[in-house]
Amino acid sequence: MPLPNWARGIHKGLHLLRRAWGWLGSPWGIGIPAVLLALGLLWMFLASQAPEPRDPAYGLWVARARLRFGTMFDPLERLGLWALRETPGWRLAWVVLGLSLLVHALEAVTAQRRWAALCAAALLGAILLGIAGQALPPPVSISMTPGEGRPAGAFWLTLEEGQIALWEQGNPVGGTTFAPNRPLRVGPYIALAWREGAVLGLRAAGPEGPLTLRAALDAPSVPSLLLRPSPEGEAFAALPQAGWILQLSLPRTLTVFREGTGEVVWQEALPSLRDGETLERALPGGYVLALTAHPVYQIVLFPPLALVQWALSGAMVLIGLLAGALQILPIPFAPPSRLPGHAEPGRPAA
Repeated sequence: MPLPNWARGIHKGLHLLRRAWGWLGSPWGIGIPAVLLALGLLWMFLASQAPEPRDPAYGLWVARARLRFGTMFDPLERLGLWALRETPGWRLAWVVLGLSLLVHALEAVTAQRRWAALCAAALLGAILLGIAGQALPPPVSISMTPGEGRPAGAFWLTLEEGQIALWEQGNPVGGTTFAPNRPLRVGPYIALAWREGAVLGLRAAGPEGPLTLRAALDAPSVPSLLLRPSPEGEAFAALPQAGWILQLSLPRTLTVFREGTGEVVWQEALPSLRDGETLERALPGGYVLALTAHPVYQIVLFPPLALVQWALSGAMVLIGLLAGALQILPIPFAPPSRLPGHAEPGRPAA
């Protein structure tokens, strides 16, 4: 007697479910999404992701990305690689990896492989914590030098010598003594800061006294300027009174061009400077450039719950990796065998 259509549908669905379960429980089920996610993380490390379109820095980011990638920019944009975290494929890879870890954990429990079960369960827990963390306010990451102020979400962050402070509409929200490499409480945030490099501050003087500088030809004039290299490794400054353009290229080559003609006025490979050390150079025409090294700090502001979530996720990843290593590696100090005929040291075999 043939099965009714609804029974055939259930049978086919169970068959597909068994095949999906078998694939998720195989090395392919956990390896393919893991490799895809690792490649995605590598791409995000090599190519900076686009800021929000409403971010004032979006236009500058697009210009630099087009200059760097040329005709490949538009195809990569259509693939969603400039906002990889927002693509359905990125989220699907995490879902598949989570389901595979769940299947591996259940099968390991059934087979009484406790380290494998702990490994899969801990990594799955880290993924679930990461998903839950999407509902929390994200951390704010800022790169700045002492003496600067930068927007930090709805606040304004300032870093002075030995002091970090948070402001809201001109009113202080919180501040503390600045100390890198240890947690700091700054208003509603927990801040972590570390030194990520150095940047050169530029001042100039001419025969008649100090001169003003511009970060670009149409930028406002300022008495001093920080030469921050772009992703392409170059930084520029304009010296309108002298008609010069200054270019700092990595590692530390400073070139002075004459505006309009491109004639090289002066070029030098600068020596390394300690924080706070100043290098002065006399240029033709009675002009003097002063270059001072300033430390650059990466500051991440965590809402307290977000910091707890990050810490728990990191701890579960470490537990999962350690349990996985214990499952793979042989146990070095196994007890001696008690099989019949086996002789312990110093005793004859039975």
